[in-house]
Amino acid sequence: MTRTPYGPCNRAALLLALTAASAPTFAEDPIVMFDGFDGCDPVTASIGPEGGELRLCGAQLTVPAGAVAAPTTFGIERLATAPDAPFDMEPAGPAFRFTPGALALDPPAVVRIPREDGRRGGLAQDVPWEGGFVLIEACDQSAGGLQQYFGELGTFGAFRFVGPLPDSTQGLGDGTLTAVADGVQTQYDVDRPGNNYAIYQDSPGGSRQVLVTAMNDLPNGGFEYLRLDLAVNAATGQGSIIQISLLGPVNGSYILGLLGQASISFGDLSDGRIRAQIEANLVNGPQNIPFQAQIDVGVERYIFPPSLSCPEMPPGKR
Repeated sequence: MTRTPYGPCNRAALLLALTAASAPTFAEDPIVMFDGFDGCDPVTASIGPEGGELRLCGAQLTVPAGAVAAPTTFGIERLATAPDAPFDMEPAGPAFRFTPGALALDPPAVVRIPREDGRRGGLAQDVPWEGGFVLIEACDQSAGGLQQYFGELGTFGAFRFVGPLPDSTQGLGDGTLTAVADGVQTQYDVDRPGNNYAIYQDSPGGSRQVLVTAMNDLPNGGFEYLRLDLAVNAATGQGSIIQISLLGPVNGSYILGLLGQASISFGDLSDGRIRAQIEANLVNGPQNIPFQAQIDVGVERYIFPPSLSCPEMPPGKR
């Protein structure tokens, strides 16, 4: 899960959304000077209403004009040890504490954190009441760093996911889905080229988030598309349906706790494949659509790149 630091579908739109799983393109590195991670003694500076910058070993704090009303001491400190990394992640460089930590900055300051490489990962902030670092959205990224705007300073670090990850979802997973919606049976092949894949991401407690998407082209130039979001624990043989999305000649949706009804029963999960039977009522406006699906798919690990999101600010305040 990521957090921001601030608080009818047509074919073209669907394909655009699905291709977002491709590898990220890094922007130009916002910092051209990088001092390495050795000998990083803490630095401080007095910055007033005119604004200013502070740098330490690739970390950078940019205080914009008008953020403070009077000269204020700001600092950057590289931490020798840091709170625990987010689940399934490892440090991609040291953590840095930016001070003062209990001061409202408006316009917000820009915090930039260096990282050792551009492997899949993201920016995280230490949130003590949640037990350590929490992955948040960055505003800009490069192979050498991540940055975001903050109205209050704190401790930040760059992290990457443990182990190798594919660059895109193309070709991931295998197997078949058979669905019956409103009496119409459809066969989906995950191995078929295009926007068909079966992937997973590990979750704390031993479960996995599983996403299966499959699309068929229709003779009239249209399409039919099925997406299943599941939570699966192979050790216990239990799990749940998070979401069902069905588009095409028959449309309908299920969202856990919000829309429709659904149940799932699992078959043999011992070899890592997802075998399950789904019974559901999907919702399409005032209609309830009876839906059944049988799944037998192999899944591969994939983690979508964290989102990039910049805060909304009036012109001239960035």
